[in-house]
Amino acid sequence: MTGLQKRRNAGFTLIELLVVIAIIAILIGLLLPAVQKVREAAARMTCTNNLKQIGVALHNYASANGDAFPSFYDSTGDYTVPARSMCLIDLLPYLEQQALYTSICTTGPFPYAGGAAPAAGTGRRGLPKVYMCPSDPTYGNGMGQTDWASGCYGINFQVFGYPAGGNDWTKNSAGKPNLKNSFGDGTSNTIVTAEMMTKRPSTWNLWAHGGWNNDYSPLFAYGSADGLTNYTSASGGSTTGFVGATCVIYSQPKPTAPVGQVSTPHTGTINVGMADGSVRGMNTSVSIGSVWWPLLTPAGNDIPASF
Repeated sequence: MTGLQKRRNAGFTLIELLVVIAIIAILIGLLLPAVQKVREAAARMTCTNNLKQIGVALHNYASANGDAFPSFYDSTGDYTVPARSMCLIDLLPYLEQQALYTSICTTGPFPYAGGAAPAAGTGRRGLPKVYMCPSDPTYGNGMGQTDWASGCYGINFQVFGYPAGGNDWTKNSAGKPNLKNSFGDGTSNTIVTAEMMTKRPSTWNLWAHGGWNNDYSPLFAYGSADGLTNYTSASGGSTTGFVGATCVIYSQPKPTAPVGQVSTPHTGTINVGMADGSVRGMNTSVSIGSVWWPLLTPAGNDIPASF
């Protein structure tokens, strides 16, 4: 009888078991935020590296093309005609994405989609990781709009477009951005790329899309260089233009941003690529008038305040 009592006393009581479970639950609760922070830090580092690679690709492209940057969208003025240049497509060979580039392009004056209209072909379905931020809640979604692949970054119209052309999307390519001649304010004071979350209120940010319908284009700061006029014209679109005081930054907890606005899945910080090839994490509450907009204009004689 005494031996039986000893064996029973060696086990756990129900209360002791509940206490152990409670301690484990508390420990998990304490560790989970730390794990989430580590994961977000890793995702933000990946995002920073993506923009860095894009910046290096821009400089390599310029080195191979007489200091020229690719235009946002170079067409003949008719969106049914093949494009000659589309920025994020032109950079693919400089991002170790030659196979994807080849699937989109052929030789000749109209290189995209095998000589068909820009919307044709299958290359637009590609998902190069360098255009994807793992923090984006729709990351890995794949086809954002029908059979077009979504992306997580956008390019600055003030650099890659032609603000002096007025509210006319067919003149996007006339600016002909040039590394040596286009940055009067300095390459270190000009944003060329930034985060743009894939999901929009009614559309998606599609990395391979051009200017024939800017509702889907990977483009921000679409308007006049003086920041006073928001351009809206597009062949099949409705509105994309936000410049000057209206060109703001969307961040969490807002899930989506309007077409043409930058947005970040990170909390409190947006990653941007500068024209000198560097990447900066900017506080999303920076002044639009004295910091953000001056950083978007490459030659506005409006050097930004400290940031």
